[in-house]
Amino acid sequence: MNNLNAMAEVLHQLFEAGQYRSAERFIDHSDRGLLERLAASGNGLITLRIDYVIRKSLKRRGTYGAFTGLVENLPHVLNVWCREGRRAAIRLVLGELDPDDLDALGKSPELDPEVFSMLQLFRNDS
Repeated sequence: MNNLNAMAEVLHQLFEAGQYRSAERFIDHSDRGLLERLAASGNGLITLRIDYVIRKSLKRRGTYGAFTGLVENLPHVLNVWCREGRRAAIRLVLGELDPDDLDALGKSPELDPEVFSMLQLFRNDS
């Protein structure tokens, strides 16, 4: 499923940029099932450190609470990257999303207009 690749790419980009607090926030608000599948997937983008943070978060929070899916979590991260000029990171993540996720992300009222315009390019390609 592309969600795993997209989530792996988001985490890889966050850790690569040294944005550890944002990565932890993203993980802490992400769907438990998706995180468990990602940790078990052996995705090449998931380093030992990222795997450790995912597993630590899963263990700490247990089974409580309802968490959001990948698309609901993305606007904050993408908007920050846009302000920082990290458009290549945005494109990498958008390229991993499937058409349904791109459509759902495009409906987010929180999405920065520049990120939205980048998103349109990916929606037209799919």
